[in-house]
Amino acid sequence: MISLHLPPKLITINLQSWLFLSLIYSASFLFSLSLSDPRITQSGLYCGNAKSTVPIPTFTREMGTLSQLINTSHFATNNLNHSSTLTFYALAQCHQDLSQTDCLLCYAASRTKLPRCLPSPSGRIYLDGCFLRYDNYSFYQESVSSSFDTFKCGNEYLDVDDDDKHLDFPTRVGYAVGNVTIQAVENAGFAVVNVDGIYALAQCWDSVGREGCRGCLEMAGKAARGCVPKKEGRGMNAGCYLRYSTDKFYNNGGGDERNARGNFLHQYFATVSLLWFVCLRFFFHSALFNDLINEREYRGNEGKAWILE
Repeated sequence: MISLHLPPKLITINLQSWLFLSLIYSASFLFSLSLSDPRITQSGLYCGNAKSTVPIPTFTREMGTLSQLINTSHFATNNLNHSSTLTFYALAQCHQDLSQTDCLLCYAASRTKLPRCLPSPSGRIYLDGCFLRYDNYSFYQESVSSSFDTFKCGNEYLDVDDDDKHLDFPTRVGYAVGNVTIQAVENAGFAVVNVDGIYALAQCWDSVGREGCRGCLEMAGKAARGCVPKKEGRGMNAGCYLRYSTDKFYNNGGGDERNARGNFLHQYFATVSLLWFVCLRFFFHSALFNDLINEREYRGNEGKAWILE
């Protein structure tokens, strides 16, 4: 039988290291919990096919300016127009139900994916929580476009045993899409609704105006309704985004930062409490083990003194 004897000080250090790593792991685990959903799933990425190109340094610099502008808002534009050969326009729009933090997370995700279009002079990306586009002309008031407007249907079909619900599904989707369109036009371009288990969200870009928003959502809604009997559909136009789903995907807070702060504070105090508890255990076990080591050393020294006598 082989026995391994470690020096007491080394044992103490190892114990303290283990407890410290446990503390760090506990903290990292708790902080990894998600407070909300910035909805960064990609719905569509579309790149222009013009022969001209945009210089990558120009793209990087102007997108950096746009990033600063979106820091405190859900909508931002930035443009560079030095000459007829060097023009750059960019627009970012977050959905209004996102908190500012989630808006920034969604924008950051779109900002990392859109450069796949380079060196194309234009590109646009729809995430489920935000939109980002750049081009070589001013498109800010553009609400619909025969070239750009598109849609995306979900993969799953409605699966219910009740034939009446199958027949009623298109009607419910139609009501949800129609209601969210009306409410968004009356509510500065954004609305969410729930019609008998059909959830819908509509978001117009802030720059298209009231009538542009109305026309855009009517066309996007028509495209999304074409996805029935799929459980989910999206209409993605030049100036708006509309989505319906049988699953609730939006936030009730409507971008209310106070709700996000409340959740953050709740998790913050829970984290502090856990860390305080782990720290107490750390120091308790460390002190207890040090006492055991000191007692062992004392007994060892006492035995050695008796042998010497």
